Amino acid sequence: MKNEYDVIIVGGGPAGVAASLSCRRSNLEVLLIDKKPMEEIGDKVCGEAISKKTSHFVSEKLGIKPPSGNEINVLVEDLVLRTSLPMDHITLPAIGYMVDRHKYGQRLLHDTINLGTKVLDVTKVIKPILENNKVSGVIVKNSAGEEVEYFAKIVIDCSGVMGVIRTKLPDEFEPILSKSLTKSDYASCYREIIQLKEEHGLDGKIVLQYEEDIPEPGYIWFFSDGKYKLNCGTGFIKEGNNQNKSVKKVYFDTMEKYYPKGSYETLDGRGGIVSIRPPLWNAVAPGFIVAGDAAFHADPLTAEGHGPALIAGYFAGLVAKKAIEQNNYTTEKLWEYNKLIISNFGAEHARSRILTITLERIGPRNLEFLLKRGVVKQSDLTSKGIMKKRSIFNYLMLALRCFPKYSLLLLMKKAIDTSKSVAKHCLEYPNSPAEYRDWQIKMDLYYSKIHGK
Repeated sequence: MKNEYDVIIVGGGPAGVAASLSCRRSNLEVLLIDKKPMEEIGDKVCGEAISKKTSHFVSEKLGIKPPSGNEINVLVEDLVLRTSLPMDHITLPAIGYMVDRHKYGQRLLHDTINLGTKVLDVTKVIKPILENNKVSGVIVKNSAGEEVEYFAKIVIDCSGVMGVIRTKLPDEFEPILSKSLTKSDYASCYREIIQLKEEHGLDGKIVLQYEEDIPEPGYIWFFSDGKYKLNCGTGFIKEGNNQNKSVKKVYFDTMEKYYPKGSYETLDGRGGIVSIRPPLWNAVAPGFIVAGDAAFHADPLTAEGHGPALIAGYFAGLVAKKAIEQNNYTTEKLWEYNKLIISNFGAEHARSRILTITLERIGPRNLEFLLKRGVVKQSDLTSKGIMKKRSIFNYLMLALRCFPKYSLLLLMKKAIDTSKSVAKHCLEYPNSPAEYRDWQIKMDLYYSKIHGK
């Protein structure tokens, strides 16, 4: 097997297969490396929901079929945010599918193989190779336990939240690329797919049920996967007072309130991790691009990372093609990738993180109070609702409804103002790395305000 390629992609999840498809459409030589056996690539613990708009956009750009046939379990219509109140106060449109992640992932994998991508399975990537201040390849350990070097003009890290390439780069290499991974960046989660004895009545819905006893982000999810079938799970950031809590115990304790033991059969139950922070503001370095979960591309509110990962992989392939054509692999040349991410879903995810922090600070009981009093309405949580102008009269009316919990109104106002500032700041994303540090400092300041620091 040859050891030099145009592009090496680490990880065969949605970002990795999309990046490989994007690169092969441009006739680049691609090596895709994954630690799983070929038949298991694409299988991952997740909610399995994907936006129809996103999947069709990527399918059109990559010239492949969108999810179809037995790759689709059911259609999704609504995202519902619930508390213990007896009715749904917040229902947002979420047109898409519940997919069989493994079947869909395997089909995309074989699509890219049929286009000429070389796949190296059962292979663990150990670390990057650096030459002349550029990522020039990777060192792997193959199925025989041998260490082998593979070289490329560009390496794309799609290795999941742990970011096996990004986090192993030396600190001095491209200072504006973050190499760290902290516990606050991701939530540990536990997910089950269950078969109920009775219909669940959640057809077409993905539900986030907020509970007092679940740490940030504070909910258990119930995603309809058929009339009798649900994808259920919870997760939280394991730090501070929560670092020793068992995610499985929190999950099963909460499930007893909704679907007690004996009311269902567990078809699959596994743990995992999911990113819970805004996207990596800079995801490029010389010869290097980060995509998907490795760049924290999941939505911080819903944890939906499948669609964004496909988009990020597509963009990574586009930018890699241009760099290779011009034989220019600098951070400046790859910077377009950051702008594509921020302008597509990055700004929306940045605002979603403001919302999750706010919901956590408010807590389920206070959220119920705000919903009952009409202080928070469904339209307030949409992008249009967040960005609308509010008059002094409007705030006075909200203050009357919020009596006597005025501090909640102040927190909401701070969240709305911060969300607007973050949205505007994303529109001002720098055109070059030289302007990045000042932009990042200002963005960090916005988040510190909403965290209350």
